[in-house]
Amino acid sequence: MRILLTGGTGFIGSHLLEELLQGGHEVVAVRRPGSEPVIPLEQQPIWLERSLLDLKANDLAGLEVVIHLASAGVSPQQASWQELEEINVAAGLHLIQLAHQAGIRRFVAAGTCFEYGSEAEVWDRIPPNAPLRPTTPYGSSKAAGFLMLQAFATAHPIELFYGRIFAAYGNGQFSGNLWPALRQAALAGGDFPMTEGEQIVDFVPIAHVVRHLRIAAERRDLQLAQPLVVNIGSGHGQRVLDFAMQHWQQFGASGSLKPGAIPSRPQQILRIVADPIHLDPTTNRACS
Repeated sequence: MRILLTGGTGFIGSHLLEELLQGGHEVVAVRRPGSEPVIPLEQQPIWLERSLLDLKANDLAGLEVVIHLASAGVSPQQASWQELEEINVAAGLHLIQLAHQAGIRRFVAAGTCFEYGSEAEVWDRIPPNAPLRPTTPYGSSKAAGFLMLQAFATAHPIELFYGRIFAAYGNGQFSGNLWPALRQAALAGGDFPMTEGEQIVDFVPIAHVVRHLRIAAERRDLQLAQPLVVNIGSGHGQRVLDFAMQHWQQFGASGSLKPGAIPSRPQQILRIVADPIHLDPTTNRACS
C-alpha cells in the first residue's frame, strides 16, 4: 500500500513510520527541512520536504491512503493561536481536500482525548460519540479540526477514520511528559517531584497506538461518506500516582517520588478513560 504520512518525525509518527515500513508499505512522509524522526529507523521512507499548507494534489498522485498525524500544541508543549488554527484546523482540511482531488478514498486522522475536555469526567469510559467540551486551546483546535474533517468526508466519497488518542507513552516522547521525565530522573538517581497524581488516566503504550493506526489504513470495514470515530485507548483507568510508582520501580530508581511537591495544572481533568468500541474491527474492542 502507498501511504502519505504527516507528522512522521514526531513521537507517534516516528513509531508509525517504523511499523508501516516493517509491514511492507511504501510511505511518503512529509517533514520540515532538516527535521529527523525522534527514534532511529531501520528503513527510510520517501521524504517530502514541504509545509503542509504548501502541498499540492500532484504530491499525492498514485497514493492510496493519507495518515494525518501532524499537530501543534500537544501537551505540555505550547503553540500560538495562529499555529493551532493553521496546523490543527486549516492543514487537515487542506489535506483532505487534496486527497479528494487526487482520488484517494481513505483518510486516517489522529485526534486527542483532550477534545472531550470536562465531558470525560461524566463517564466511567467515555464513548467516541460523547459531546465535545474542550477546556484548552489545544483541545478546542483539535475538536474544530475534527468537525471540519467529518463534514468534508460526509459530503464527499471519503473513508474517514478518526482516532482520538489517549495518554500514549514510550521512547522518543517529549521530555516534558510524565513517562520520559520519570525515566530521566530515575536514570540520574534523583528524586521526582510531581503532583498528587490522583487523577484517573487511560495510559496507552506507543506500540498499541501505532498498531491501531496501521490497522486503520488496512481495515476493510470503512465506508464512503460514513466517518468512523474511535478512541485509541486501553479502556482501563489508572491513577497517575500508581502509574508513576509502577514505572519508577521498573526503571530501578534509587531516589524517591515526591507526590504533592508541585501543584496540579489548571483545568486538570480528573478522569479520562476511553471506551474503545469499534477500535478493533474484529471484536469492536481494543486489541490486547
